[in-house]
Amino acid sequence: MKKIFLIIFGFTVMTLLSCSKDFLETESTSAVDQSTMFKDTKTALMAINGIHRIMYEKGDYAPKMGYQYYLLYMDFLGEDLVYTKNNAQFLTETNWTRHRQPTNQYPRHIYEYIYKIIANANMVIENIDQAEGTQEERDYIKGQAIFYRAFSHFCAVQLYGKRYDFAGNNSQLGIVLRMESSTNHKARSTVEESYSAINNDLDEAINLLSKVTFQRSTKMHINVHVARAIKARVLLTQGKWLQAAEMAKLVVDNAGAQMDKTGYDYKQGRASSATNKEWIWAKIAQPTLETATLFNFYSYISNTNISYNKNTPRAIYNLLYEKISSTDIRKKLWVENVVGYPGLVSPPGGNTYKWMSQKFIVDFPDNKSASYNGAVITADLAFVRLPEMYLIMAEGYARSQQEDVKARNALYTVAIDRDPAYVMSTASGTALAEEVMLQRRIELWGEGFRFLDLKRLNMPLDRGPAPRAGYNQGGSANGWKTNSNPTNLDPLASNFNMYEEKPVGEASRLIPAGAKEWQWVIPDLEIQRNPLCKQNEL
Repeated sequence: MKKIFLIIFGFTVMTLLSCSKDFLETESTSAVDQSTMFKDTKTALMAINGIHRIMYEKGDYAPKMGYQYYLLYMDFLGEDLVYTKNNAQFLTETNWTRHRQPTNQYPRHIYEYIYKIIANANMVIENIDQAEGTQEERDYIKGQAIFYRAFSHFCAVQLYGKRYDFAGNNSQLGIVLRMESSTNHKARSTVEESYSAINNDLDEAINLLSKVTFQRSTKMHINVHVARAIKARVLLTQGKWLQAAEMAKLVVDNAGAQMDKTGYDYKQGRASSATNKEWIWAKIAQPTLETATLFNFYSYISNTNISYNKNTPRAIYNLLYEKISSTDIRKKLWVENVVGYPGLVSPPGGNTYKWMSQKFIVDFPDNKSASYNGAVITADLAFVRLPEMYLIMAEGYARSQQEDVKARNALYTVAIDRDPAYVMSTASGTALAEEVMLQRRIELWGEGFRFLDLKRLNMPLDRGPAPRAGYNQGGSANGWKTNSNPTNLDPLASNFNMYEEKPVGEASRLIPAGAKEWQWVIPDLEIQRNPLCKQNEL
């Protein structure tokens, strides 16, 4: 890293229950020196709000948009989100070339965004103890800053390090750990050292935030339940099955969130509103700040009237879709045959493709009229939802080979809420874990998990078989085009690389587990500025 950033954005902090008014009412500012910033907890809270803002900060070119880009990238690298028609963005993410280019500015943006948050978090951590205010206020601020450092290091090690080996001996290269405000040259820590630092930070964040008695006013802010949720993810990634399950259970039992399928029941705000009772941590839409049309998660995966949604609607992997029960409410989140489908939602004049998504609907008036133009460009975005915690419980208990009953019960909570015809599983162990993973793939589709799940479980990327001879071979000439229903489909084949001009190509149909491609390369600028940082295998 070349420099440390202190970013303060124009936020007005909303009143929190039972917390002092002076502490909460911060004025908008864009330039404050460090001594002023940490004079008291009121001004120090502005630094935390700056970090919140970095999570979805607009870059210089689309789709640079912080964590929103990270989330989309994780699913474009998987098999369950299918790329349809060629367009300017996400093609090279999908075909596994962009993250392997050390000079490419787009994966570099993710690296820089991650370490920008870490730099800001370190400044808060190092200065907050002397700030005027109550100890509870200092704990609230410091706990969030430590959380963000842990969360960002976790995001980084999952990309740039090799996977955490459940069997142990994780001496493989991890990431550069920045645990203090320094730009000194520093070598990469091992994967084990990286996860040790992440866990230590999360434990301290949980300790501090558990002492806070007032309630946050927005789901954007970090509380102890958010910290525990990310801790559960970390433990799951490490294969610490029972610990992950028990940590997730703490969130389930104490966060106050509830299963709430209404997010799938209606079109206006479908899967894009933080009012949903399942949401635990989220980006809250800031329409006055988020005015750029191509710097928003929903510009690339919803019905907003943006060229990428109009030209390249996202589809579900057909072999996954076929496994969804017809009585499951989530089945309608994708449309198998778009021709004449009643109530199909798409931007005005947009392309429509077989198996296209209807999951993220941010603007759809109840009484559709000629005035509808799909022009809303931002909405709330979930980072942690309650179903994920139940599924971590289910997976952890199942893979532990010790708690099948608990695993079945946790799985049942999610599945029965989505599918009234669901019957409690009788499977055990590995077979039960596979049932959990199926539910995880359906429930968390498009929310940024699939690449990370494949990597942590040491699985290959398998985008399904190509059609056999004698069956439809794909392409627009064979009916794989807008508002069409191609025929003579191979029942064993997938819809990968079948649409329009077949843009993704065949090279990324299968990526073996453990191949070098699972590690993102370190941006070349980091190697130049920090010569102790060793590059991944190119």
